Amino acid sequence: MLDTLTAMSAENPKNSPILKRLTPVLVLVALCWAVFVLNNLILHGHLNQYGIRPRHVGGLLGILWSPFLHGSLRHLVANTVPLALLGAILCLRGRNEFAMVTVMGVVLSGGLTWLIGRNAYHIGASGLIFCFFGYLASLAFFERKIGTLLLSIVCILGYGGIVRGILPMSSAVSWEGHLAGFISGITLAWFLSNVKQASNETKVPVIEHRADKVQ
Repeated sequence: MLDTLTAMSAENPKNSPILKRLTPVLVLVALCWAVFVLNNLILHGHLNQYGIRPRHVGGLLGILWSPFLHGSLRHLVANTVPLALLGAILCLRGRNEFAMVTVMGVVLSGGLTWLIGRNAYHIGASGLIFCFFGYLASLAFFERKIGTLLLSIVCILGYGGIVRGILPMSSAVSWEGHLAGFISGITLAWFLSNVKQASNETKVPVIEHRADKVQ
């Protein structure tokens, strides 16, 4: 894992074609739609029982499955656009960074939802969306770079309104999942920024021995 985090800090995504850089988020969105077709059109929602059911041991598996399950087409469409856009921003920063934030975000936000959520099946990618948003919006505070600051400002201006989703405004909406995702995103921004900084500080310069440079 530490090797992956170190590679993330050294990755230079600008060397890859843009479509290749966006492949991970496109695959993620495609998986959500494929599972929706299987679950809602073929299995008539049978897979919804594999969502997160808080404080039930059997509900722990839902931490992995819940981001891909959606209760309706409206639910999926509402999640597709922010998932694709925020995920694309992360992919353009680096595919390794996208992978780390996605995997760790699913586990952290899902685990927190399992701890604090109401007794119901919590499904949908919105927890991961809030994780992406929390990560990108808070990144400038931890990295302190002009480019990162501009990125955070753009994300806040574009999607800052979703923060209202962490409030218990509707019994049909998993605000606990939103809150868990948001907290997880900020936590990951802090953690991964520190890992990058530590990696940069411990880099040892390489000095070449070249006979052709000897006069």
